[in-house]
Amino acid sequence: MVKIPFKAGFDAYLKTRHISNRAKIEYNNSLNDFFAFVIEHNSEYKISEDIKDIHELDVREFKNFMLTNLELSPSTINKVVSNLNVYFKYIFGIKKSIEIPTLYVNSITVPKQSDFPVEIFLELPKYLNKEISVYTRLLILIISKGFTYKEALAPDFYKKFNQLGFIQFEKKFLNIYQAFIEPYKSYWKNDNLFLSRNKAANSPLLSIPALHRDLKTDGEALKLDLAPKKLYTTFILIALSTKHISKDQQRALNTLDTASILYYRRLKRETNFTLHKEQD
Repeated sequence: MVKIPFKAGFDAYLKTRHISNRAKIEYNNSLNDFFAFVIEHNSEYKISEDIKDIHELDVREFKNFMLTNLELSPSTINKVVSNLNVYFKYIFGIKKSIEIPTLYVNSITVPKQSDFPVEIFLELPKYLNKEISVYTRLLILIISKGFTYKEALAPDFYKKFNQLGFIQFEKKFLNIYQAFIEPYKSYWKNDNLFLSRNKAANSPLLSIPALHRDLKTDGEALKLDLAPKKLYTTFILIALSTKHISKDQQRALNTLDTASILYYRRLKRETNFTLHKEQD
């Protein structure tokens, strides 16, 4: 347990707010997590343990850590920042600090179901037949099989991909893909799925920025967010919302650890994610 400045006084202050025991626990957890982070990342505070050495940047870095490293949901992060705001306002009120580090730290927008490109996976045959980049369509197909985009771009993933079963409309797209990729396979003498179209490139493998450019261009054309993480998240949310899941959906869910499952379930709940079109 880390040392939290003026903890006894803050606990007494919380009693005057007549909050629930659960809320008290949430305040304590938020403060413990924040100060553990600050001690590790703010060398000045680690030495002084003086509340005056904590600033807005510390809160912003902690917020980003929760979002990027811990992958906490927006509402959870907003709740933690709100708890910290109450604490720092108390500290400012008793004149132990000349600033409120949380004052200008904005909350994160909680996504809506409309933010997710659900139709991509509910109408997969239509989108695999769209006049968009072959690589965009290939990534969509791979994610629909339960794999992440990092797995898709990994060297030798083609060995696993080629062992998968495909139905008729998927095979139709793969014929288009094979005609597209054959010249690059011959040039690079490489069997990976995503190959560079730039013959002057240092590597035969397609770069991540190049793939993102395709996704951005196609996303703008379709008016959908085709960011790789958004596509995968959408696929998982659909899997969690489907009564009879497919083997591909089950494959994806089986690879998730407990923390990830909890994250996606929380996101599903917060976005009120539902399927209007139930998949069998």
